[in-house]
Amino acid sequence: MFNSSYDPKRKIWSGLKQPGPFNPQANLGQLILNLLDRSPTMVAQISVESGVELTCEEMRLRSIRAAQNLTRLGYTKGDTIGFAVRNRENVAPIVYGCFLIGAPVNCIDPDFTATDMAYMFGISKPVLVIADEDNVDTVKTSCQTAGISPKFVVMDQAPGDDDPSALNVVEETGNEQLYYPSYLGDSEKLIAAIVFSSGTTGMPKGICLSHANIIHQNALICLTHQFKTAFWFSSLYWVSGLLQLIQGPFNNSTRYISTRRFSPEAFFEIVEQYALTHVFSSPAQMATILQSPLLKQADLSSLKFFYSGGGLVSPGLRKSIEKSLPSCRTGVAYGTSEIGHIATDVFGPTREGSVGVLDPNIEAKALDDDGNPVGVNERGVLWFRYPIKPMGYLNNQSATDEILTADGWVCSGDVGYFDEDGYLFLIDRKKEIIKYKGYQISPAEIEATIEELPEVAHVCVVGLFDPELHVDLPTAVIEVRKDCQLGKARVIDYVAGKLADIKRLRGGVFFVEQMPMTASGKLRRYEIRKYAEQQKGAN
Repeated sequence: MFNSSYDPKRKIWSGLKQPGPFNPQANLGQLILNLLDRSPTMVAQISVESGVELTCEEMRLRSIRAAQNLTRLGYTKGDTIGFAVRNRENVAPIVYGCFLIGAPVNCIDPDFTATDMAYMFGISKPVLVIADEDNVDTVKTSCQTAGISPKFVVMDQAPGDDDPSALNVVEETGNEQLYYPSYLGDSEKLIAAIVFSSGTTGMPKGICLSHANIIHQNALICLTHQFKTAFWFSSLYWVSGLLQLIQGPFNNSTRYISTRRFSPEAFFEIVEQYALTHVFSSPAQMATILQSPLLKQADLSSLKFFYSGGGLVSPGLRKSIEKSLPSCRTGVAYGTSEIGHIATDVFGPTREGSVGVLDPNIEAKALDDDGNPVGVNERGVLWFRYPIKPMGYLNNQSATDEILTADGWVCSGDVGYFDEDGYLFLIDRKKEIIKYKGYQISPAEIEATIEELPEVAHVCVVGLFDPELHVDLPTAVIEVRKDCQLGKARVIDYVAGKLADIKRLRGGVFFVEQMPMTASGKLRRYEIRKYAEQQKGAN
């Protein structure tokens, strides 16, 4: 059972001190091959739409082939390889192959617009991008916009088409049994994956995750008696999707994958068909499942554990799930892309409103507005430290320095407190990021789009929480230029026409005579959010 201890002199909380079962200095790909080799006949992956099963031995061989074929094509350590794909049969072995040769993977959501893809690929600069058949044209457009010229591989298409097929990447080489991974150097400095998060402010940033960090963190929750790799619909863009890919071999368990987008109907169908025991969802998706009229007819009796993360899980939402699924236990987890796993109540008692206790080897402190540490039951901005120092943001040292100290402390941007028993409670996000259905949306991007309207003097975009959908709804508060007129519908339509669907102003538009600002000209976002909440409640 996990627990937290508290040092009242230093005002620092600590998780259980425990070394992991795997060597974090190893190469992640080499470790995965070793784990797959231990259970060769076990089914490692099931594609739920096609029913195709891959044993651990077949997964191991395809991973080796991917590494060998990528090397033959000239790709090597440090070459970023982009993915804009759904969870398909050969995605996992190709990602494992990238780990084996030291090529960082940068996975983005396959449904992103060309603009969103261009921004992210412009930062990661992949030399090879793997896409789906239905989005390869969008991916190519995004790369042109980003000013990069990578090669392309298309998933599941027949070999011989204009672009190589993923089948070419995992085709037999004839010398798989002779393969031995090369030593790639210090695993704490070797990038395994580049994931995108908006950080505490501004546009999305590329977060570098090292081989050592992924091994050390994920090894500490592997092979526990109650933990199995949870099924969910996440693409590899989401950290939950990427970690699911890692947890399969780490937990010696079968990973179920689906190319479908989330819907309650698809969820019910897959759980029933495969009698799944462990599932994961965001709070918003959990709420959607509860609101489905098909819930009462669905056979979810196989479920034993329902995990949730990626946002605040209210006590009411959790109780509703447990009432609807009386034989299913719920668990919540808290973490950030920059830090990784931070806290959970999966492996011990729960406390209402809490995200649990600290995970092993995590240290935490809460600082007041003056940077002084606060104690038990006192609120502050949460900082965390892990034994393996994070690598920070890709090619963005100034942003890294804003959140990462020289001695390894990372600012989460979240406000919370620890109670007398070491349970962590989250109060609010000091950072401005809006979370909508698991997506992290930067207000700055929406604000920049609205500012293109000539009538706008000042604009602030905030997220208003919807208690039914359990999501933050992007909402605009606007100060109109003097002697100008601007209607709500024009603003809403303009944003909808310029940005992705997830960034639409579902919370509405409100106007203010004078935008609340500090003496230095910065927006007072807290006051603006309160104003928007009042206006929303009055309508």
